[in-house]
Amino acid sequence: MRKDFYLFRHGETDYNKDFRWQGCGIDMPLNATGISQAEALSERLKPLGLEIIYSSPLKRALETAQIVATQLKLKVKIIPELREGNLGICEGMKKQDIANKYPDLWRKWYDDEIDLSVRWPEGESKLEMQQRMFKAFEKMLSTKGDIIGVSSHSGAMRYFLLAFGYGPHKMPNTALFHLIFEDGKWHLNQN
Repeated sequence: MRKDFYLFRHGETDYNKDFRWQGCGIDMPLNATGISQAEALSERLKPLGLEIIYSSPLKRALETAQIVATQLKLKVKIIPELREGNLGICEGMKKQDIANKYPDLWRKWYDDEIDLSVRWPEGESKLEMQQRMFKAFEKMLSTKGDIIGVSSHSGAMRYFLLAFGYGPHKMPNTALFHLIFEDGKWHLNQN
């Protein structure tokens, strides 16, 4: 059995534009740029033969999924585990303010030596995000479609993709990744 997953980040929101952390507690819609990005993403996804799209319930990811689905004439189903990570008390704050208020934790969060146990006060660890995303993908493995679109968020995606060797790189809005499950094994197609 083979399943192809095309995992993409949502389009831009005003919080992204203002360098504010949204996490799972801030539910912002796409801005005009984000809508344009989602429309452009639809064009990139058209030739891939998607059969269905699964999405985070958060507006920015769901709106992105719905724009793509409308263009490709597909259904969107929500999987709550695809939501962004819980960034605790840092949600809504500007990145620079977080770096200033929590300099040690900021360094740990962005350190090249990845510590999956790191979390923001009252938030979720990187490992918890990764495990939650694996649960979402396990659910999708039992669905009918073999070519699946997945709309999610940079933090959740970043720490999930670490399991497949993709480093914790900055992830632009509507970044797209091709993840394959075949013969009981996962791998990230980095072509």
